[in-house]
Amino acid sequence: MSEKTLILLTKQFPYQHREQYVAHELVYLAKSFDRVFIYPHDHFGKEEKISFSLPENVEVIDLNRQIIPEKKIAVFKSFISAFYFEFFRTHSKWWLLKNAMRFYSIYATQFALGSGLERFIEQNKLDKKNIVYYSYWFSASALCLAILKSRKRISRFVSRAHALDLYHEDWGLLNEKTRVLPFRNFKQKYVDVIFSISNHGKKYLNKKYPSIREVEVNYLGVKDEGLNPESTISDGLFVIVTCSGIDDNKRIHLLGESLSRLNLPVNWIHFGDGHQKAMALKSVSSDLVQFEVKGQTPNAEIRKFYSEHHIDLFVNLSRVEGLPVTIMEALSHGIPVLATRANGTPEAVVDGITGKLVEVDFNTKTLDTVLNEIISNSGKLSSMRIEARKLFAQKFDADKNYILFADALTKY
Repeated sequence: MSEKTLILLTKQFPYQHREQYVAHELVYLAKSFDRVFIYPHDHFGKEEKISFSLPENVEVIDLNRQIIPEKKIAVFKSFISAFYFEFFRTHSKWWLLKNAMRFYSIYATQFALGSGLERFIEQNKLDKKNIVYYSYWFSASALCLAILKSRKRISRFVSRAHALDLYHEDWGLLNEKTRVLPFRNFKQKYVDVIFSISNHGKKYLNKKYPSIREVEVNYLGVKDEGLNPESTISDGLFVIVTCSGIDDNKRIHLLGESLSRLNLPVNWIHFGDGHQKAMALKSVSSDLVQFEVKGQTPNAEIRKFYSEHHIDLFVNLSRVEGLPVTIMEALSHGIPVLATRANGTPEAVVDGITGKLVEVDFNTKTLDTVLNEIISNSGKLSSMRIEARKLFAQKFDADKNYILFADALTKY
């Protein structure tokens, strides 16, 4: 029997500490496939050590360091077909024509990356009939696979869709500078299945792009690392944790400003870093609010902290989200969550049950009121802790979700 092989296209994983959640899923994929090749699609010319431990049957193919430019005539012929497919499906035809060379550059790069992958398969004599191609993001790597499929070099490929690669308008990716995203319709034509990480994402795709062949929901998942311990703090401090980048989207400075206005005794711990760190630190003006920024922290250390230190509330004030794994992790430990109603988030944060929700465009008074209610009546969080844990077991248990997903992939 031929070996079942998976080729997984990521952005940088397993380099640096990005896409940490791929590591969780990879454990299950490695059990379902004989061989797994990871192609870090956006990793160009960097001499770095692998940042994650990988299962024995998993190999990294860092082809981008040795990419060979393709014959221009072959690239151009392929580009013309894809470009006109896109041209007749956009409302910004004149803008697209003016930016044709920019689109050609993008296409040529993905054509070359796909050809590099094709050569690797040939050189290693992999059985093409038993290869599953899977893009972790519905972005440039999905375009790379779409080009290969359009050229009949592969027969099928699947992709996940998260947030930045799905809700383009919400992220501000469509503007005067970029009116048309590169080959969005072309990717949708050739992808066989899009696995949305939320029901909201599936509904969004079905409504906005009804021509897509198939959209399925497969939640991401997290491991069960045990319950968050009950409070052992004697000084009366309410403990809040945030875990994210520190940027325009995450808006953690708004939490600091609100806590300072409330002027209640709070211990706020943040995991993560970003260009707005100074703003976040300055947002805390109350002496009653203790704020500690732990910086970029490996996921294993964060989960260990959740297992060993009592936390009253996890907070996420993002403008845009898919369905945050950080929230899933908090729920798995039985930690209630305060979050915005960003896209798929209400599928994890059930208002009044597993936490509290505020609108994405909340005003300061609303945030102050909700936080004050939670902190001043922390006894109500006991039932939320129980319900948070229940919801994790129902929806976001990695042992369930990733086994089902890996099994689904083996059938493609």
